Formats: sequence, structure tokens, C-alpha cells
Amino acid sequence: MVSRRMLMQWGGLVGAGFLIGPSKASGANFGSEKAGGVYFTAENPGRWRNKVEGHLPEVSVTMIGGEKRVIITTNHKMFGFKHYIVKHVLLDAHYGFIDEKLFDPNADEPVSEHKLPSGYSGPIYALSMCNLHDVWLASAQA
Repeated sequence: MVSRRMLMQWGGLVGAGFLIGPSKASGANFGSEKAGGVYFTAENPGRWRNKVEGHLPEVSVTMIGGEKRVIITTNHKMFGFKHYIVKHVLLDAHYGFIDEKLFDPNADEPVSEHKLPSGYSGPIYALSMCNLHDVWLASAQA
């Protein structure tokens, strides 16, 4: 039997494939033609223009113990399985997977910490997935 959580994870993987696959295949900028439709940004919030503040991830890069770390925070309350941030995903400059964190909506706050690969510098992309308001993308320089 497939659990609801497993279905959501599969949905996230399929959604990420739509986000990453077409952009990489066409060579298009990840933050361009799909923004506001397939995923959402501060500049292109699409149908969720009133939801930017609580859904757009905040991305910061810091040194912790001699390692470059990325902190992703989504300013979103967790309302159990009714309305919550499902996960954060961290991508590199080529939209390659670096790391992810799944959240327990009954116990976690939507804050995650990710270790960058040794020597990595350049753009990083953070995805924040809400169970009701889709996937949001923000970027920073590492």
C-alpha cells in the first residue's frame, strides 16, 4: 500500500523533473520561462502573488566549523498535515541535486542546513515545497 507521504515524495520528484529537465535540455535559464507557472519566484509568483512572504525560501551561506553551509528558511507556520512545507531541496549552478530535507509537519520548523561540496562556489538554488501552494525557488551565491 502506498502512503500519502510516499505519494507526495513521488509528486515532488516528478515536479522536480519537470522543473529541471526542460530547462537543462533547452539550455534556458532556470528562473525564466517556467517561473510563475511550474514553480514560483518573488518576481513571478503567478497565481500565488499573495503568498510570497510565507512561501519564498530565504537562503544564506555561512561558514560553520571551516565548512561552507547553506541555511534555508521558509517563513511558514506548520499546521500539521493540513498546510505545511514538505521539503527543501538545494541545487548547484547546473541545477544538479546537492541535498534535501523532508519535514515532519507535526514536529519540524521549515529550516534546513546543508553542507556544500568542498571548494564549491557560485550560484545555488533552493526549492521550498508547500503541500498547498506549490514549489518556490530562490537563489544565492556561495
